[in-house]
Amino acid sequence: MNYSENICSKRFGICDFGQQNPANQIVGSLRDFVKVIFLRAGGRASVDFTELAIVQDGLLFVNAGQFLWLSDNTEGSILYYNEELYGVHLHEQAMACDKMLFSDFREVSFIKLNPESFGVIYRLFEQIRDEISQDDLNLEEMVRVLLKQVIIKSARFYNHQLQPTQLPEAPASCFATLFTQLVERNFLKYHDVASYANMLNISSKALNKRVGKYSRSSPSEIIKRRIILEAKRLLIYTQLSVKEVSHKLGYEDPYYFTRFFSRQVKIPPQTFRMQLQNNMSAVA
Repeated sequence: MNYSENICSKRFGICDFGQQNPANQIVGSLRDFVKVIFLRAGGRASVDFTELAIVQDGLLFVNAGQFLWLSDNTEGSILYYNEELYGVHLHEQAMACDKMLFSDFREVSFIKLNPESFGVIYRLFEQIRDEISQDDLNLEEMVRVLLKQVIIKSARFYNHQLQPTQLPEAPASCFATLFTQLVERNFLKYHDVASYANMLNISSKALNKRVGKYSRSSPSEIIKRRIILEAKRLLIYTQLSVKEVSHKLGYEDPYYFTRFFSRQVKIPPQTFRMQLQNNMSAVA
């Protein structure tokens, strides 16, 4: 089956990939879907330009719009769905788990699976696969219920995987979530710390202090990182010129944007585009 055909007309689905059906023939058609990827050991993955060697069976969580690349020797299954299927029906526990696993501001969320947790996730994937094959009137609700189980159980596995020092403190988590939400909604318009401090009704110094207390990154670094991430996505996913990318990101002067990108990434935007495209072609 060619999984690229008619895939965008569906709200959800599950597909397998491996040497006979390379992953990158599939993932391009799934860019606008949220993805839970069940990976077997071996191969490599890259999520938003952070590369990961798959040395153990595990789960990878990729939000809609995030850059995803999987090497051709990677094997596994992709459970994909649009946000409307899942997000509007979240209760409080599922919402918290979803935010833990899917975020543009976290490191890549990869959960290593031991034999027991592997069995739990494998059975849930098989149940979802079986439900999709039934195609009855209750299909969507059944898939939604099973998907919630995948997310909640995965979040539990993820918490067990974290070291005690990596677990967020409640007050810090709330403030960090608010700040990152503001950045996510406004980074195309506001590029400076003062603008976000004004939205939070605190001074720039106070914002730096509160974020710095609980984060390895300053507010300025978080804002810059989000802008650069979007720039990289646009350079890879679109045919926009560097000038068009700069305008889309809120920069009136494309030369200023090019200097900013070059300082952060160490190479100019067009060089980044060409190098990544060449590297992906060479190692696919």
